[in-house]
Amino acid sequence: MSRFLSPRHAAANELMAEAGRRALRLFLDREGLSLSAKAPMDFVSEADRDIERFFKCELRLAFPGQPLVGEEYGGEASADCWVVDPIDGTANFLRGSPLWGISLAHMRDGQPDLGVIHYPVLGLTLSAETGSGLWIDGKPASRDARFDAARVVAVGENTRWTPEAMAEVELHLRKARWGVTGYRCASISLGFAALGRVDGYIERFTSLWDLAGGVVICTEAGLTVRWGGEIKPQGLWVIAGTPAVMDAIAPLETSITG
Repeated sequence: MSRFLSPRHAAANELMAEAGRRALRLFLDREGLSLSAKAPMDFVSEADRDIERFFKCELRLAFPGQPLVGEEYGGEASADCWVVDPIDGTANFLRGSPLWGISLAHMRDGQPDLGVIHYPVLGLTLSAETGSGLWIDGKPASRDARFDAARVVAVGENTRWTPEAMAEVELHLRKARWGVTGYRCASISLGFAALGRVDGYIERFTSLWDLAGGVVICTEAGLTVRWGGEIKPQGLWVIAGTPAVMDAIAPLETSITG
């Protein structure tokens, strides 16, 4: 059966492409950006604000009446709204790493039903809508599981998740003979899980804008995704992965989900 982008899905991809071009220009000229810290190891740059303002303006025109909730300027979530992380992985962005992204999601009645993640430096866009399957660069795609015997899980980190708790998760996985990696960017981690570059992703104390787009994309790529907690900054947890990942992390799930 042929797969087609819905008009909403196509429009979201088009907005993301323009946002990506803007973000890449800012990345290449980042030495001139203003920078501040929201908290220890939690930075916001002029690029974050610029990209969020872009989405706020363009989404208002493309989808009237559907508000935007963003990491930098906030907003009120509703039964029909958009969520954006304008630069996910700001520290990576500032240090010149290519491992950062832009994440956009649409929420319907508290659940993400459309997600687009774009990696401007890598020149790669992942997207999905509930029931659509995975799309890569606007084309139907599927998760690459050819080398899943080389088992790797991405584990997130943040200032609320204690080093001891993160280490417990990593130690448990390593003892179970899993490779463990960390990208310090949920959009990279979830997107790489959907692509098949890692087998899954685990993080506690994350936020809606970090995970909403990736939740849809990973689900439509065929992974099991569980997430929950409170819809507030750093109030959520996410566990996404293959059946083997879900089995491996099951003994620690209670400590992750709180």
